[in-house]
Amino acid sequence: MNKKIKAITFDLDDTFWDVKPVLINAEMKTRKFIEDRIGKLEWGSWEDFKIIREKLIVEDVSYEFDVGKLRKRLLFMKIQERISDPETADELSEKAFQLFFKERNNVKFFPYVLDEIMKLSKIYELGCLTNGNADIKIIGISKFFKFNISSKDVFANKPSENHFHKAKELLGVSKEEILHIGDHKINDVFGAINYGVEALWFNPKKEIWDVEGIEKPLEFSSWQGLTEVINSLYS
Repeated sequence: MNKKIKAITFDLDDTFWDVKPVLINAEMKTRKFIEDRIGKLEWGSWEDFKIIREKLIVEDVSYEFDVGKLRKRLLFMKIQERISDPETADELSEKAFQLFFKERNNVKFFPYVLDEIMKLSKIYELGCLTNGNADIKIIGISKFFKFNISSKDVFANKPSENHFHKAKELLGVSKEEILHIGDHKINDVFGAINYGVEALWFNPKKEIWDVEGIEKPLEFSSWQGLTEVINSLYS
């Protein structure tokens, strides 16, 4: 590998931590918080959620990339099934969202993530690119990163080039000097390669690469020793 990189961007959810248990915990605590105050509710299925989300996106396109705004609206709609007064419903939905957001940022890192981030931050400029709303300040890792770009910030979700282009601007380097690391085949790997930056695939479950038209990228399944791997490949 003869490309020398100066900066690394990272996905967050499912790259630094397993997001599924985090979101389930946050969802369950939020539902209990609401139901303790207004009684049992029928929350619906995942398919119900997707239908409602699509209808809201037609109403306001920002619901597609602003997950915080979307969740607040969904909580408000659910609470209004029991509380008709908009002001009261809004107050409760805001409190419920704050609880969800707190728990959503209560994450458990994959082994060695913090060790490797700390080492990498001493060698490269680091940034985060996320379609979600994880807050690296609340999580306690912001000192290692120059920025955390969310979909809300760039009005689009990865694999759109918006995240990658904004990162290049903030880093002040060329595309060829950036490496992006993430777990998602399309959002992270395809998105990065399509924009013109290097990609390293975090693949802990040893999934098969099946993205047509894109050569299988370099991959890793454990964070242990990642700094040394990156240095050997890109320096």
